[in-house]
Amino acid sequence: MHNSKSQHIAILAVIIAFNIALSYVIKIPVPATNGFVNLVEAGIFIAALLGGARSGLIVGGMSGLLLDLLAGYPQWMIFSLVIHGAEGLLVGYIGYRKSILPQAIALLIGSLVMVIGYVLAGAILYNWPAGVASIVGNIAQAVMGLIVALILIPVFKRMPQIDLKV
Repeated sequence: MHNSKSQHIAILAVIIAFNIALSYVIKIPVPATNGFVNLVEAGIFIAALLGGARSGLIVGGMSGLLLDLLAGYPQWMIFSLVIHGAEGLLVGYIGYRKSILPQAIALLIGSLVMVIGYVLAGAILYNWPAGVASIVGNIAQAVMGLIVALILIPVFKRMPQIDLKV
């Protein structure tokens, strides 16, 4: 079954909406950075590994930006757009339609980009100790997202009507 571009975009929009809802409901505040740990990586990883770099970029950037806006952290919006967008782009570029080892490497690199990105963003918004304080929470966030993604990816692969490539 071949899907049109508008169907792909609609599917990505649903993933973004689900990602934001899931991340908004399940969030753990991090007082040092005035931010929070959530499950946003799950949707980014799913979109990137099943849809490629462009899908990862779109879901990553839009999920990060909209989540911060809706959760009351507008100071993080642009950072999240860039950080999560780059994360999704890299995971999709490296891991899309690859075997488990390149996918694992892609997830590790994407997670590293996210962790380092938020260290820098925390340092810019607040100070270096705040940026460094975000490391443990962001590693936990990446691991939680990875676990959720690895559970859901086989489910999505069995659904031919869900084609995430844009």
